[in-house]
Amino acid sequence: MSLILRAATADDVGAIYRLMRELAVYEKLLDIFEATPDSVHEALFGNAPAAECLIAEWDGKVVGYALYFHNFSTFLGRRGLYLEDVYVQPSVRGKGVGQALLRQLARIALERQCGRFEWTVLNWNQPAIDFYASQGATVLPDWRVVRMTGEALDRFAKGGE
Repeated sequence: MSLILRAATADDVGAIYRLMRELAVYEKLLDIFEATPDSVHEALFGNAPAAECLIAEWDGKVVGYALYFHNFSTFLGRRGLYLEDVYVQPSVRGKGVGQALLRQLARIALERQCGRFEWTVLNWNQPAIDFYASQGATVLPDWRVVRMTGEALDRFAKGGE
């Protein structure tokens, strides 16, 4: 069995979309999944790409991905690498695919002189939490994600009208 990690290309959009949808099902969030192949293509390969993506192939089949982008730390005064999604299909979990994706992202972070490599994890996803901890990551107990979407975002932007 062989693992290949590579940068995604526009030809991978269908596979990335399929894996994103699998992740939404796994995380029990399919009801809020709005991505389309077109929106994925635009985000990764459009005129102003918002993110980058690594592809994991196992014996020539796309089995995982990691979608990431840069953020910025005012405390460090440097950009960071933010992992939005990492997903590996159940059939190849435990074979080093997830670790290889994270390790490659860590290398990218160092090459780009990022001060941080960070991501979030759902509090119920103990297998992922345990895996990240086994790789040396720290789950920060004092931080909470704050999010505004949909009608709340629209209403707030318009001044509460």
